[in-house]
Amino acid sequence: MGIERRRFPRINIKFSVECRGKNIWQKAESFNLSRGGMFIATEKVEPPGTEINIIFEVGKERKLIQVNAVVRWSRIRPEYKEKGEGLPAGMGVEFLRIFPSDAKDFLEELIKTYIKKM
Repeated sequence: MGIERRRFPRINIKFSVECRGKNIWQKAESFNLSRGGMFIATEKVEPPGTEINIIFEVGKERKLIQVNAVVRWSRIRPEYKEKGEGLPAGMGVEFLRIFPSDAKDFLEELIKTYIKKM
């Protein structure tokens, strides 16, 4: 196993997102979430360093959150590990700005709640 480089804890949670970038405008699915970013499963990816906008609803409250993010890495096609376990195509993004102003606190509470349940 490699060294953990994440600054924030993440949770495995799936929800729909809408992504808008230089080359994409699509609906996709997020596979995990932290206060600092997420993984978006999609075959249409932007290259690392590209800024994108993401809109999603999350939590029981279905809170609408808008994010300006930067693509940190992308996987153009699925990768398969032992026993057929696969990693989907997609991109890891880091949040730059989160709207509305209370959304960052909302995400932190949501993540804490999920971690406590684990």
